[in-house]
Amino acid sequence: MTGKNSPGMPRIGRLRPIASAAALLLVGGYSPAQAQQQDATATDQPKLETVVVSANRRIEKLEDVPASITVLGEETMQRNNVREFVDIVNLSPALSVSVGTQVGTNSINMRGIGTTSNNLGIEGDVAIIVDDLPYSQAQQAFKDMSDMARVEVLKGPQSTLFGKSSIAGAVVMSTKPIGAGPMKTRVSVYDTSDHEYRVNASLSGRLTDTVGLRLFAAKTNFPGLLHNLTNDSMQNGSGSKTFLAKLSWQLTPDLDVLLSPHFDHSLSTGNTPAVTYIDPGVGYLFNKNYTALSNTAVLRDIHISRWNREIRNDSPSGLESTDRGLGLRVNYAFPGDSPLAGHSLTSITSLDNNLSNDFRDNDNIDLISTFYQVDASGKPSGIADPPEINGTTDSKTSTQELRLTSPDGKPFRYIVGLWAARNTVYRTYYRGNPFVKETNFTNYDTNSGSLTHAVYANSNWDFADNQSLTAGVRFNRESNDYSFHTIDSLSSTAPTNKHTGEYYYVAPQHKENAVTGKVGYTYHFTPDVMVYGTASTGSKGVAYDMTSGANNPNVFAHLPLASEKANSYEAGFKANLLNNRATINAAIFQTRFRDYQTSATERFSDGSQASVLYSIPSIQTRGFEADTQLLVARALLLNANLAYTRATVRSWDQGPCYSGATDCTIPNRLVPGAFLRDASGGTMPNAPKWKLSMGGEYTLPQFAALPYATAINAQWRTQSTVMGAISQDPSLRRPGYGIFDLGASVSGGKGKWKLAFGAKNLFDHHYASGNVGSFLNFKRASGGDVKSYGWQPARDAFRYTYVRLDVGF
Repeated sequence: MTGKNSPGMPRIGRLRPIASAAALLLVGGYSPAQAQQQDATATDQPKLETVVVSANRRIEKLEDVPASITVLGEETMQRNNVREFVDIVNLSPALSVSVGTQVGTNSINMRGIGTTSNNLGIEGDVAIIVDDLPYSQAQQAFKDMSDMARVEVLKGPQSTLFGKSSIAGAVVMSTKPIGAGPMKTRVSVYDTSDHEYRVNASLSGRLTDTVGLRLFAAKTNFPGLLHNLTNDSMQNGSGSKTFLAKLSWQLTPDLDVLLSPHFDHSLSTGNTPAVTYIDPGVGYLFNKNYTALSNTAVLRDIHISRWNREIRNDSPSGLESTDRGLGLRVNYAFPGDSPLAGHSLTSITSLDNNLSNDFRDNDNIDLISTFYQVDASGKPSGIADPPEINGTTDSKTSTQELRLTSPDGKPFRYIVGLWAARNTVYRTYYRGNPFVKETNFTNYDTNSGSLTHAVYANSNWDFADNQSLTAGVRFNRESNDYSFHTIDSLSSTAPTNKHTGEYYYVAPQHKENAVTGKVGYTYHFTPDVMVYGTASTGSKGVAYDMTSGANNPNVFAHLPLASEKANSYEAGFKANLLNNRATINAAIFQTRFRDYQTSATERFSDGSQASVLYSIPSIQTRGFEADTQLLVARALLLNANLAYTRATVRSWDQGPCYSGATDCTIPNRLVPGAFLRDASGGTMPNAPKWKLSMGGEYTLPQFAALPYATAINAQWRTQSTVMGAISQDPSLRRPGYGIFDLGASVSGGKGKWKLAFGAKNLFDHHYASGNVGSFLNFKRASGGDVKSYGWQPARDAFRYTYVRLDVGF
């Protein structure tokens, strides 16, 4: 695969062009059964597969790319039963997820930095890209990750090649390519002891010499971990129905077309909390004069404990989403007699429509709390409607990219491209009861749209036998439109049920230009050992408030929020050692962000308060990370991935106050007479200082009594304590944990079938993906309040067993 080199010359970027997407399946995911000789003269020494990546939008050896990248291949994902994005997070220490009150508000963090907001008017900090097509909303990632061949986790700002929503990093996913031979079918069935099932089937291959087809369909369902005693159902589960297709057509020897439609319907019933602690004594919810809502009645039959899994809800909670899209990729390879011989011109077009509905039981109980809530006269409302949340989102995205790629195997290689994208979001939201203040009633609709044009270039220059430079630049122009329509709401601190009435806000169109870039230097000690250093910048667009906080006209006074900016420095070491039996990729990094966009609680001059968007002047993440593999013997492969991250707030003297805070003494610069707290020095939410994943696979020797290929695998992951919210509320701090998985597999028929089974969380170590401070507040007839707290268990917070069968024919 490599080009010729002069004696002693390192192989820097010498891979020949790979026209077929199937070559990307070489990325990562090695299992001992895949050990192979790398050339005909090699001895019978087991070796690791060569890992190639597409971080620079071309296929390159991992050791030749000056960037910290974690690669998960198909074998790795299959062995660890990867289905949803959280499964990828479990295997990549640089990633974490912030779990919100609703599934649609979950956010993705890279190196401790992510969009800590429940706002659709703000872009994510981590881009999710599938087959060169970007997701417009982070919530689109929290569904079934179907038919995946590999995942590349690109750490640090990636704005130059992947756009403005990758200011903290990017997760680049590739689905399986069309088979190179005749049409073949593969079926997979998965079942667990806690009633999760997955069924999928694929049909892939060549219809003719010039036409290929891949079809994939899947259905999954997991009932959930929490038992709703009210209707004897399960909560905090997920399920989906997915259909993917790929149709390729080689129109001429130089021109090929790939059409890829997709459909997904998913339902997630999170993120409901269960009560884990309550102060002793009887209290009354909302009003101490009405005993019908005592905590003993509200929590009847619930066995409160640290790991409680029982709830009482009279309304459903979750996110239902339907995603439809189409991708079109046209690639033209310039012929040999052309001035651009060896170059390729690629056009990538995408259309995507995401419709979703998020809903929630807003009081987390099954009694009609609105009936007993009182107005200023002390009389109960008598309203018997449960307070609920219902929000709909209609997101439409279209993109167009045109990319010119120079030949591989040259000392100077480059990519230049044009990019255009249009994204529109229409949002409606209804929460609570229009006559009960305590339900935080609001009813609004809002629109936002953005139009982006960009031109970019990236180059690699091997200017010496063992040295190379990488450089890239992107010019981005963005225009935004935004409007907010308050239909009705209740002022949150009004003494009576005072309706704010209808209000319209239309923002002036905002236009902004941004330039981002990167530069890197690589030095090869040998063809397989190198060091590098890089500097890069990132820029994310302005943000608008699309939440209930914008019901207050004071919010609009400081919109849009300024663009978020980043400056990053990274140094790394990569090596392929022991005759390609061991690899190590290590890096140290520091990235600083200014005008970081987040959500925080704000008080306004009319006395109301709400969660609105805010800018933090400066935050920082820095640390160390390493990925290693060691092929101890042909039958034994070990791996380890480590991340040490310090993600902190450098400067923010306008931080939010949390319940019980005693240092809210900083005057609010936007609202005279109100006070905030200095949150400088705080820890970024859901950013563990230490995170480690390590494991291995051992293939048993084959003999007459055991004629099939049999392997045993194990994986252990652990992380340290995390802060649950940027407010630094100590009640939201979550302890660290360690999870151990054990599995085995038997395969035969030359790969035609494989049976895998095992246990997840073998030692039954319980842990939370999210927690809730002041879950329900009860008042005593006299004395202080009775407080309670809750948790949201992770998918594998309790031990379960699984079995999986894959069959090809």
